[in-house]
Amino acid sequence: MILRNTASAVVMAILLVLSTAPAAQADSSAFFGINFPTGDFTNAAGTGWNLGAYVTGNLLPIVDVGAIVAYNDFSTKQDNHEVGAVFGPTVNAWEFEALGQVNILFLKGFIGLGFANYSGVDDAGESKRKTDFAWQVGAAMKALLLEWRLSYHQFSAEQTSVNWISLSAGIVF
Repeated sequence: MILRNTASAVVMAILLVLSTAPAAQADSSAFFGINFPTGDFTNAAGTGWNLGAYVTGNLLPIVDVGAIVAYNDFSTKQDNHEVGAVFGPTVNAWEFEALGQVNILFLKGFIGLGFANYSGVDDAGESKRKTDFAWQVGAAMKALLLEWRLSYHQFSAEQTSVNWISLSAGIVF
């Protein structure tokens, strides 16, 4: 009986906090950051950088939807033959994704679904752009006009999984 009442009180307290949180405002941001390859992608690429922007609009009081576009560039590891086989002389990707985010106070969680257009190599060994499904998930913290974003990104290139963690800072306007 006490456990049931305690659980009910905790649920009610959480709902009260969420219902009294200020409504999220639609916002947009331009950001710049650093990329850290993870998994097998570390065999092909080194640390890189990103540059992007997003815009969102309110769907519900704490839920925003919008779009994000970002350019990601990575250093290549010269001693790895997989780089030339899959990516060519450079490793970079544009991300174009629909964005959904949940805002609670100054924190937000987000997910992006869309596609990545990356530098690839065709069967003849010629460099060309290729496009595949991409996604990202992450968290952000906003303080005044600045926003810090930590996210995990992934897309498939040929038979290789391309994934990385990015840490970005942006200006919200």
